[in-house]
Amino acid sequence: MTRQQRIETSIEYLICDVGTLSQAREDHRWLDSLLSPAEAAHSNRLRQAADRAAYRSGHLLFRLMAARRLGIEPRDAGELTFTRTCRTCGGPHGKPQIMGAELSLSRSGDMVAVTSAPSSSPIGIDIEHIPNEVFSGFDEYVLTSGESLSPGANTTRRRIELWVAKEAALKTTGDGLNVEPNGLEVVGTDREAPLVPGSVHWAASIRAPEHPELNRLSLATVPCPPSHAAALSCADRLPVTSTSLSDVLIG
Repeated sequence: MTRQQRIETSIEYLICDVGTLSQAREDHRWLDSLLSPAEAAHSNRLRQAADRAAYRSGHLLFRLMAARRLGIEPRDAGELTFTRTCRTCGGPHGKPQIMGAELSLSRSGDMVAVTSAPSSSPIGIDIEHIPNEVFSGFDEYVLTSGESLSPGANTTRRRIELWVAKEAALKTTGDGLNVEPNGLEVVGTDREAPLVPGSVHWAASIRAPEHPELNRLSLATVPCPPSHAAALSCADRLPVTSTSLSDVLIG
């Protein structure tokens, strides 16, 4: 199997910090030219320099991952049409898409996560910074009654792990927070499953009988810095591997 065939039949993900991506933009000045006029304009409207850097970094990485998935040169990633369409109202704020590839993007603080899959395999990724404590009302909004009583659920880390798993699932279908997270239950988590560096273990799934498109989506914890938690969701338990920034820049 060739490298491109492997890419086309598996899931890839990349987690990178904004500082590294910003340095790549300095080293490879052609990168910023990949953004569409709409993306560049949106970035310029952001008041904080950190927010502008994070937005540009995330969208550039999204385009580079799409180019890698489609087998085109990284420098041609700017020719790809980036769209967002809400599945509820049809507005331009839904799941980000590029024709011919299935992708998902998440940003939290100084970390960016992007994943790609075959176009027939909807995918979702989410990454979140672990705060000192969750916001008031978090448990009622995010957790089912069973999850609230489960071992370890009283820790902030475990709460955020459940949050990113549900967010990843909601990104997979494009529902977003139109479906309240407390209507989804994370089941079957194998807390002892070994993680091979650069790979993930499909160790859980979503139980959501009232939402057939979400019910039984597969979940996996994604290795990331200890300051964050990240998860993948997909309908198909395809092989999953990490890639690197240097790989997506080379193509």
